[in-house]
Amino acid sequence: MKWLILPILLFGFSGVRAQTTNELKIEFSSTQPDDQFKFDVLRFYISNVKLISDNTIIYSENDSYHLIDIIEKRNSFILTHPENLLFDEIQFDLGIDSLTNVSGVYSGDLDPTKGMYWTWQSGYINFKIEGKHPESEARNNAVQLHLGGYLPGQLSLQTLNFYCANSSQLNIQFDINSFLKSIDFSQEHTIMSPGERAVSMSSQIASYFKLHE
Repeated sequence: MKWLILPILLFGFSGVRAQTTNELKIEFSSTQPDDQFKFDVLRFYISNVKLISDNTIIYSENDSYHLIDIIEKRNSFILTHPENLLFDEIQFDLGIDSLTNVSGVYSGDLDPTKGMYWTWQSGYINFKIEGKHPESEARNNAVQLHLGGYLPGQLSLQTLNFYCANSSQLNIQFDINSFLKSIDFSQEHTIMSPGERAVSMSSQIASYFKLHE
């Protein structure tokens, strides 16, 4: 009986192979801001990361939520995907989608203690800038731009796509200097809730993300 069992076991395990994977490092940075603006916070969410080939999604990351903090240099993450996966494009959301906002998922980078959740508004802040600008008429020249919102008419999430060819590392840069120049801080220095301006500013911010060679 022992001689019969051994070949069966060997045969049974012969077809079992661990799937091998590759890693794609995705790193975010920003341009050098105008000397007038003094930064305290530059933080945003990246979520729903997907790899695309010929306009078809071929891989979607599970539990895909990443909090990027430029000032604190927590500005990259590793996307692990199947080996020999041929892709020519990456897609991700800048912010947190509506379903996640109401799902009650509050762990990891989604933990409210990260400072990216409105306890009074029941929703995530997708993009946060805090600092000081001499033209701001707020107390101590403060600037606070907390952009979020997931309800109809307040959806500030943005989807970005970048073409890339089976890369092992991507560097995506936020042109913050151009963004800052587009804002009149004497008139607009504080956004602390969802609304029309948060939506339009989120769209504007998304246009300043570029793949950095």
